[in-house]
Amino acid sequence: MRLQKILLFIFILLFVVDCENNPGKKISIKPVLDKRLKEIHSLPFHAGLFIEPSLRYLNQEEWQTSMIVGRHHYIFPIGEPFARSVEDMMMRVFDKVTVLDELPNHEHMERIGLAAVLMLQLKASELELIVEESVWRAIGNHYLSIQASFFDKDLQEIFHEELRAEGKYLDLIDYETEGGWWKTDGPKYGPAVEDAIEKIVFKLAQKLITSGEQIVSN
Repeated sequence: MRLQKILLFIFILLFVVDCENNPGKKISIKPVLDKRLKEIHSLPFHAGLFIEPSLRYLNQEEWQTSMIVGRHHYIFPIGEPFARSVEDMMMRVFDKVTVLDELPNHEHMERIGLAAVLMLQLKASELELIVEESVWRAIGNHYLSIQASFFDKDLQEIFHEELRAEGKYLDLIDYETEGGWWKTDGPKYGPAVEDAIEKIVFKLAQKLITSGEQIVSN
């Protein structure tokens, strides 16, 4: 029993030391806007955007150990590419967009001429990093959900809805290198995050276009 405790302590100590010496590999995440958004005509008013810090600066860390993948510590910088994608989308949907540090009050909205404001909050972000060793492939799944609230110039709620998206990506082994890059860099899981962001941003764009057209018609 004493030997088992000593071995457990050594294992935990080695794990902690390894984590401190291994800051993690930052995964490249570069979502693109849906091509359909390039065809829309922007709505003629000024909209504000406030993304809560827990979403805007979301970094997610994951660890993985496998016989064919090796041991990896990944850092997924999800928030910043998500925020850029939302900003790019809104600049296509509206004539003018102002990025805000906080949800404005009525006086602030009037002062800078906002006709509406969008607030986004994080609900959940879950990553599944799967390695199917028998068939030499890796699967990345990203389950992303956000709370989207859209207000008019009087801060009356136009919609308040949870949006969800599932991103997925399949990475197959390259038999010519026998998965050499998997040992050094790990499988490609970034595209799963990109897929989730692209889907949820397009859903959000559809909601904004419908609601924005109602504002213009009124």
